[in-house]
Amino acid sequence: MVHRRELNGEAVIFGNQGDLWNNAMTWFDHDTGSVWSQVTGEAIMGPLKGEQLELMTSTLTTWTDWQDRFPDTLALEAFARQSGLSLDQTAVVVALNDDSLAFPVPALRDAGIVNVHVGGEPVAAVMEAGSDRWIAFSRLVGDRTVEFALVEGRLVDITTGDAWDPLRGLPLGSYPQLEILPAFSSFPEDYAVFFPDGRVWTPEAIVPADRFRE
Repeated sequence: MVHRRELNGEAVIFGNQGDLWNNAMTWFDHDTGSVWSQVTGEAIMGPLKGEQLELMTSTLTTWTDWQDRFPDTLALEAFARQSGLSLDQTAVVVALNDDSLAFPVPALRDAGIVNVHVGGEPVAAVMEAGSDRWIAFSRLVGDRTVEFALVEGRLVDITTGDAWDPLRGLPLGSYPQLEILPAFSSFPEDYAVFFPDGRVWTPEAIVPADRFRE
């Protein structure tokens, strides 16, 4: 996940605090020494306890897939060991209005697109077959709530036939661009820890996050 490092209009400088909270990284801010949760973006200890950073849109994908779509990207060159992480071990999480819904990556990839509501807001979670890229859109287009389908590599309004690029929300015609919603990837077990009241989408039903504690 990516958080905007700004509070009350001022940029905040963070560092790695060095400890884990609920098995996840924590930060400290250089001004007050408050400790922040990397997962929630909330200050959990210190003078700023209770302050919340804004969650921004982001994605987790492979470098090859990213370069294919954004070939002019600049990247930080730094030594790192190869990660053993597989995207199929993770879930895509959309958290809105005190509600959250996780989409296990293998199930989302098989579905291609899922039209749901999260926190009362209409949401589309998208992941093309054979792809390692995912994204979440608002299904509000003007004053309409749209039901989407993936058709020949396009995101299509099943009522009007209007179409968009499925991974950027760019219109393929003279209608509005889709709003990209903040979403992030998480190991399902960690999702159940940080969002105990959260829900998990499966092809059969939406189930409580507690299923990952079993």
